[in-house]
Amino acid sequence: MVQSAWWAECVPGSARLRWIGRSLAGGRVVLALAIVAGGAARASELSLATGLEYTSGKYGDTAASTSWYLPLVARYEQGSFIFRATLPYLRNTGAVSRTPDGVAIPGTGGSQEGFGDIVLAAGATLWSASDFSVDGVAKLKLPTADPGKELGTGKTDWSMQFDGVQRVGPVSVLATLGWKKYGDPDGVDFRNPLFARLGFSWRLSAVTSVGLYHDWRERLRPRGSEVSETTAYVSVRLDPTWKLQLYGVKGFSDASPDYGAGLMVSRIY
Repeated sequence: MVQSAWWAECVPGSARLRWIGRSLAGGRVVLALAIVAGGAARASELSLATGLEYTSGKYGDTAASTSWYLPLVARYEQGSFIFRATLPYLRNTGAVSRTPDGVAIPGTGGSQEGFGDIVLAAGATLWSASDFSVDGVAKLKLPTADPGKELGTGKTDWSMQFDGVQRVGPVSVLATLGWKKYGDPDGVDFRNPLFARLGFSWRLSAVTSVGLYHDWRERLRPRGSEVSETTAYVSVRLDPTWKLQLYGVKGFSDASPDYGAGLMVSRIY
């Protein structure tokens, strides 16, 4: 499952990254990258988003395990600050249950579903020029999922990351570097990994953009695998308040899904 992603938006004459986010490297795509043209940034803005994602992977096992992920995302922007809350609903089936933040834990072999862990995030623009900007983002995962259903680890995690975007005409290059502190379930000692993303977005028109990015994360255990997965997407602004994103995911390691696909819809208020 893919999660961080930003929902990024660059307006003409500005390279500011406006994210609502995906939880980086090894989680599901809550919102994929999107760079689209628009008007001047608002002093304050509220948006709500939801969607549906399906992923399938073996994660080192012999048979595939599958996951359905339905997030509810609320984002509020005030000046250079952005706040976000995500509540996911999960349905995992198979011998491996992968949490939205990219942790593979033993599944029940059958199907389990329920609400997952709540993720809170806060970010601010640290530096901005006409064609380049850097944001700082802090995230906190609260252990609200039922660990008995293997929908979460039952522990609190937190992370810090820096997101940068460089715009050159209709093309924007995006990069992320971060570090995450995982809570350790009983009998497990997770490493605290670095994670990164590199990608680009190409604005085809004032309402449509396409892009590609790759996520990487260090292994969580000495015998584990690194996250390595690529996402391609298309984003369309349906009108001044509605956006639609479609995306596909391809994994390249045992810590990533073999494949996945999803969509997100958001509305600005």
